[in-house]
Amino acid sequence: MKTVLFLVSLLFFADALSAQENEQIDLREYFLDAEYFLAQEEYVDALYDYLELYNNGYKENANINYRIGMCYLNIPGQKDKSIDFLLEALKNVSPKYRESSLKQIFAPVDVWLYLGNAYRVNNRLDKAIESYNKYKEMAGSSGEIKYADQQIAACNKAIRFMENPLNVRITNLGDSINGNSSNFKAVVSDDGLTMAFMNELPFYKGVFISHYSNGGWSAPVNITPQIQSDGDQYVTSISSDGTLLYLTREDAFNSDIYISRFQDGKWSKSEPVNGQDINTKYWESHACASRNGKTLYFTSNRKDGLGEMDIYKSTLLANGQWGKPVNLGSTINTDLNEDTPFITESDSILYFSSQGHENMGGYDIFRSRLNASGQWSAPENIHYPLNTTDDDLFYYPWHNARIVYASLIKPEGLGKEDIYAIQPGDDKPLAELLADILQPAKMPEAAVIPEKPEDVVTIPVPSQPSVTQPTPAQKVPAETAVVEKPVETPPVTEPREIVPQEVELKPVYFAFDHYQVTPEGEAQLNNVSNLMKQYPSIHIRLIGHADAKGPAEYNLGLSAKRAVSALQFLVKSGIEAERLSSTGIGEKNFVAINSNPDGTDNPEGRKLNRRVEYEVTGADKMVIKINIPPVPGHLKIKE
Repeated sequence: MKTVLFLVSLLFFADALSAQENEQIDLREYFLDAEYFLAQEEYVDALYDYLELYNNGYKENANINYRIGMCYLNIPGQKDKSIDFLLEALKNVSPKYRESSLKQIFAPVDVWLYLGNAYRVNNRLDKAIESYNKYKEMAGSSGEIKYADQQIAACNKAIRFMENPLNVRITNLGDSINGNSSNFKAVVSDDGLTMAFMNELPFYKGVFISHYSNGGWSAPVNITPQIQSDGDQYVTSISSDGTLLYLTREDAFNSDIYISRFQDGKWSKSEPVNGQDINTKYWESHACASRNGKTLYFTSNRKDGLGEMDIYKSTLLANGQWGKPVNLGSTINTDLNEDTPFITESDSILYFSSQGHENMGGYDIFRSRLNASGQWSAPENIHYPLNTTDDDLFYYPWHNARIVYASLIKPEGLGKEDIYAIQPGDDKPLAELLADILQPAKMPEAAVIPEKPEDVVTIPVPSQPSVTQPTPAQKVPAETAVVEKPVETPPVTEPREIVPQEVELKPVYFAFDHYQVTPEGEAQLNNVSNLMKQYPSIHIRLIGHADAKGPAEYNLGLSAKRAVSALQFLVKSGIEAERLSSTGIGEKNFVAINSNPDGTDNPEGRKLNRRVEYEVTGADKMVIKINIPPVPGHLKIKE
């Protein structure tokens, strides 16, 4: 009997030992997984595993508390939680710390540095300075001391900046763009009508496109399948015309610059950019192009840099490839990181993020101006609250920075990160400002038509002008229109009817789902430009149209883009912007059939509907009348 009891006790003891061993094995697996995720900067996944350890016997372990504090410090919206864990880790700090061991009970000296960062990003700046000074006392190298001094200087600058904040207007773009997840990395085409951005989905980060029309942004379209991304591609910028998307493709070891083109109504599979040493075995994190598409600005941590991540530029060669990159030099790049450069539409002001220069903590946004000799000015900090004590990256300056698009975490936001528009505080509300900018050349009728019709007399273009007659379309005040007072009463004659000069101009036609002006369209717009130069008083409205294929709302926006493209071409040709206006009316005024009587598609007719026409506005319509050539009979719409 005693033997039986002994054997039973032995079995229970063996089972208990086995359970303890299995539990220890499970905890080791959690630890190894957490360490792996931390090394990959996957902080959310690492935090999950570290918290499993914390809740299973490691609450007082300084190393686990230190690791949890590091994770929270790198998760947007949760950085305030890092402080308590780092303070707990401070209870057992040792210079003999060795990482990657579950048996480690100490925290490293670096905990003082991370605690300083945690206090800084939570705007507890006095506490941050205390922690940085403590770190300096325990630091082991001059480089560590130098870094701590930079952080102390940043805290002091933050205190000064926050005492005198800029007056800014910050507007959430609303639920058409933002949702309950994170939306970030927003970029907008020069015409303001196309936005690309990132959206954090349950299992991946997607690339989305939205279009601006009727005073708001359309429902975003997920183009991740079109560019054939596995959720590893990120928006960096968009070309001025909104048809070329710059992306980075990232994995655990490398990041390269890719592009996707908008062709035939969809975005192409992304491909690496072509060029000499643009993409390397190092980390290329960002790219943007100048307005004319001939200069590429990008960032890389390649070994020939001045610091860790530097900004480079490359020029487009005649063969269509990017030339050898050139480092922007020590005026822009520091011994720390520079990232997310954007060049304004004028190609003269560079906005970028930097951990160096005179910043107020983490990454700050700076701007530098390119002078006539090709030199960059000393970077200027764009100040608080555009910059904060945390990392400030990816501020997209649109319309020469009249509006800045950025992702912010705010308590009143719709999701984790929302996309906002930032303007000067005394500027118009965003909707009014966009209405003005997106119709930059449209003049109020009062600016064209006089208050009293009798105040101005418009002289028509005569067939055989005499030397005493005014130049074509010259406007002459009524009281000076009489050259000399007649001695005798002139005979009464019937007033001569003013007959405008008629000019025939073909519309600008567009490819399906495109708004770029073709070479044939440029030829027609050159005729319009020549006419406006010949008659410098006339004003013209450009009217965009679409065919019947596709959603009506989308076609309305597309027609507006076509009109804006034509307007921009005329401005570049030398026509004053104030003489032009543009509008899009979508599917409202077809001139040709879109389908045959049997319901089949008629591409020939639809082509004639995808057009921009011209209208002389204001009093000047008395001078010039524009006629549009008739539509062929077989394509006419039957009454």
